[in-house]
Amino acid sequence: MMKTLSLFPAILFLAVMFSSCDRTLEPDSSFIGSSDIELTIGGSVVYTYDPASWQLGYNASKKEFRVFDDSMKKYYTVTCSTLPSSTGQKLEATITWSSGSSTQTTKGKFEVAKTQGDTYWLWCGDKKTRTGVTVRILR
Repeated sequence: MMKTLSLFPAILFLAVMFSSCDRTLEPDSSFIGSSDIELTIGGSVVYTYDPASWQLGYNASKKEFRVFDDSMKKYYTVTCSTLPSSTGQKLEATITWSSGSSTQTTKGKFEVAKTQGDTYWLWCGDKKTRTGVTVRILR
């Protein structure tokens, strides 16, 4: 009985530790498999960059990426805590997007899930948002 009582604080501590872990979901295979520059929220593509009617912007000093249509009504911007550089890198980012009638923002901890040249696929596997965004460093 005494041994059981002395183990109780350790068991309680471990239970609290495991319940507070940041459990994230793996990147959507469609997002990782895509070669497009896009914004994906909750597994659905919100915007896909089309070079014929969209523009890319990049500001290195602000660590900011911009993707917007020619009318500038549809867009998304990504502001990172640090510039993406390699697969597995973790960073914080704020994403703002607009459809012309409303603007939304999400913040989170992202991981660089894929790289290809100067293009980076950032993934936040938070169970509520499942956010993926592709950014390109313009040189």
